Amino acid sequence: MKTIEIEITDDKALKLLLDMEEMHLIKFVQNRRPLSALRKQIKSPMTEQEIDSQLNTLRNEWKRDI
Repeated sequence: MKTIEIEITDDKALKLLLDMEEMHLIKFVQNRRPLSALRKQIKSPMTEQEIDSQLNTLRNEWKRDI
């Protein structure tokens, strides 16, 4: 089986997908983790000053004379 992620742009498409699930052709899987769960995996949390410093460093790398 393959798992894919889709974005539904029309309610009719959702109805079709629900019908397909009823026919056991597809199955809806909810496996997306909330961001709060990902934050807990950070091994070394940064202070606000460290974040600002890193952002400034990254921004300075992209500065160009136009």
